[in-house]
Amino acid sequence: MDGEEIKRRSKRKDFLGDVKVRFVGQPDYTTLAVKDISASGIRVISPRLGEAGDSLEIKMNISGRDIQCKGKVIWVLLLRPCLGNIASFDMGLEFYELKAQDRVFLEKLTEG
Repeated sequence: MDGEEIKRRSKRKDFLGDVKVRFVGQPDYTTLAVKDISASGIRVISPRLGEAGDSLEIKMNISGRDIQCKGKVIWVLLLRPCLGNIASFDMGLEFYELKAQDRVFLEKLTEG
């Protein structure tokens, strides 16, 4: 993202909540904070460094609706270390294998 323009496929909406992700090869899901959401992906804050192209599984509950899909890390930025000098990462995740009705639900959510 070094100054290059990112082309958005979907309208994004600020969203404070959590999402569970499991990177391929990892046994457990990790809960991450969501910064914003769209019908095509989410932006999360992660204590784990992911790399662009990493595949993962996503579970989330948005407004009482359980949504599960696969995803891929699209971009990663190092955030400034905070308390305890612990680094965290800002990551853009793109949805794959998202059910059509879930995509429509997310489109309506982000339009409103």
